[in-house]
Amino acid sequence: MPGNTPWCGDSGNKLYLQSGEFSATMKTSLDIGGVDANIQGIGWDGTNTPWTGFASDKLYLQSGQFSATLKTSRIVVETSPRGISYSNNPSNTPWTGSGTADKLRLQSGQFSATMKTSLAVGGVDTIPMDLSWDGTDTPWCGNASDKLYLQSGQFSATMKTSRSITGVDVSPMGISWDQTNTPWTGTASDKLYLQSGQFSGTLKTSLSVTGVDTDPQGIENTNRLAAAPPPAAEAVGHGALLAGIRNSMLQQV
Repeated sequence: MPGNTPWCGDSGNKLYLQSGEFSATMKTSLDIGGVDANIQGIGWDGTNTPWTGFASDKLYLQSGQFSATLKTSRIVVETSPRGISYSNNPSNTPWTGSGTADKLRLQSGQFSATMKTSLAVGGVDTIPMDLSWDGTDTPWCGNASDKLYLQSGQFSATMKTSRSITGVDVSPMGISWDQTNTPWTGTASDKLYLQSGQFSGTLKTSLSVTGVDTDPQGIENTNRLAAAPPPAAEAVGHGALLAGIRNSMLQQV
């Protein structure tokens, strides 16, 4: 199963949870206009919902999918924060800004003041809109060139691949990963799209959301984190456990 599809819309100032990829069933939504009037990005950490708003230039962490409880927020170092995601190896928050620096950024945790790294992408696309994490690389989309990009790691300067989507929609706003395909959003046609792989020319499906929100922004898939490797500490723990079992067996021999 591909999981469900959280997405956000700026015309309604809401977080949405769409069933599957993509049925017409809207499972739930939450109006967050009282918190920030310009919602841009949305993610999923397995428990809570990170999202961005550039009315207040903040990263937000909403409880669940979606309770009215706002767990935390942080003012960011760049105006106009756009996309946001979550990486669990270890816990960090990738996000993008298109206000002053055109960078992919990696904030420690959810959300400490520590900026772990950043990469300027203005030479590739001057309007980075959203980003994700597939366990190895960073898919992101840019509105200046209307492309989907796959950046190596978090974040090397190596661009692994890209695809122009101008024949489909001229304003890509959100991107994610479902372990097999690439969900993305476009505001020219107000649609959720599912692109095959990373990124073939095959568009597998799409869903118009015009009747719900005329400005779809960020998108996520609830199964994305299942593709990521375990946190480093967990991997070390497993290694120590295996070593202990092996030593115990040797002693018995």
